[in-house]
Amino acid sequence: MKFQTTGYTIKQVQQQIHTAMEDALRPLFLSLSQYNVLKSLEASSRVTGAELARKAFVTPQTMHTILTTMERKELIVRVTIPGNTKSFNISITEKGKKALHSANQALAKLFDQANASLTSREYDELEYLLKKLSSSLKISSSN
Repeated sequence: MKFQTTGYTIKQVQQQIHTAMEDALRPLFLSLSQYNVLKSLEASSRVTGAELARKAFVTPQTMHTILTTMERKELIVRVTIPGNTKSFNISITEKGKKALHSANQALAKLFDQANASLTSREYDELEYLLKKLSSSLKISSSN
């Protein structure tokens, strides 16, 4: 029964983090999904829509909509892969890099506020316990 209560608390915190991140990104005219795309493109210069969809846990159709909006905003550019008219390499533009920088600053401020409620030791302990719980769930789901 403890896990059920703890799991519910974790889900509540996850939802609060998601909402707070969306709120922090809204003045920058970015959604959390768009931010995640920009972060992925920063880490890897050329990525396909299918790869981005898998990383974002969304369907390829949803990712297509996100990418179309981002392309319209000139945050990304899509180039057809030679020999495959249905796949694109996606790259971040200079405008996208600037938007990502601003978003990173906004989110850093948000996380600094959240982290201020915990001591360094408490934060380390929380991270350790969450990773331990995550590992145990991975082990039990593979059985």
